[in-house]
Formats: sequence, structure tokens, C-alpha cells
Amino acid sequence: MSKPLVVGRHEFAKLYGVGVTTVSNGWVHRGDLSYEDAAIVSGKPFWPGGLAIRGRQRDEAVLVELMREQGATFKPASRGELPVLVGLQEYAALFGVTQQVVALARRRMLAGEGAMLPPSDYLLSSSPLWLLDTVLEGAEETMAHSRKGTWMLRNDVVEALRSGLYDGPGSSIAKRGNYGTASA
Repeated sequence: MSKPLVVGRHEFAKLYGVGVTTVSNGWVHRGDLSYEDAAIVSGKPFWPGGLAIRGRQRDEAVLVELMREQGATFKPASRGELPVLVGLQEYAALFGVTQQVVALARRRMLAGEGAMLPPSDYLLSSSPLWLLDTVLEGAEETMAHSRKGTWMLRNDVVEALRSGLYDGPGSSIAKRGNYGTASA
């Protein structure tokens, strides 16, 4: 299976040897980089790897390491080339539970206390991300481990994610703090 290179703010910063805030408060703010080009997953931007490596002086060793860490086989140039990505918030919406319940199930899985969730496909900018196909392949196992059947796959959310029409939790970037909101 081919797997795309994907980068979040932290990976972008590492590629170019800049601070993480330079990406969002500098490049995005100036228009050098756009959230329109990113997949928004659990309220965070994730850019296609091909877009992330265009036109700037990057650290090639970091690029090679990112490709290796992710098991990436290609560098998509646009958001449209990315498969559907799922973070904790979308995972919760897919199964009708809270983000905290998903995070707890992931922590238990990482601690070796059960495999309710499949391993994440990516860990980007400190956030676990799954390909939607990975989530769906593990859905039966997830629901089988559900206490009292609380985790039930919602096909309406699956279709919304696949069609690009998902507007539930995590589908937009939440404004944080008062950056840019103070009056002059």
C-alpha cells in the first residue's frame, strides 16, 4: 500500500530549522503557507509532503528521516492527493464516543493493556493520526471490545469524511488565545 508523506507544524519547523510558531504565526499569517492547502484533522493542519518541500531551503536529512519514520512512499503535492485522515476527534465521532474515551483506549493500547484501537498510521506534531481505511479495517475489533456496546460505527460520519463534507468535531482550526484579536 502506498502511503503519503504528511507534515504538521512541528515537522514543517524541523524540516526548515525554524520554531513551530514561525509556521503558524509567520508563514501562515504572511500567506506563504495556507490552511486551505492542509487537511484539518482534530483541529490541526496537516500538509501534503510534496507541498511542504517546495521552494524553501530544507534539511534533506530530516526529509529522509520523516519519510522513513512514516513509511511514506510518495510526496503528494496537494491536499486532494491525501487519503482521509482521522484524529482523536474524528475517531470519537465515528464511534459515537468522546475524544477522551478514544484517548484512553489509545493509552491502554500503547501500554499493552488491550488492542481496542489499531496502531495509528502517523504521529505528527504530537497527534496520532489514522488513515480512515485503517480505522474501518479495525472497526469490528473496536466494537467487539466495547463495554456495553457503546462504540458503534456511524456510517453517516464515514460517508461525510469520505466525501469531504465532514463538519463535525475537529473539522476546523479552533482559535486559541487572543492572538490577533486585541483591539488597537
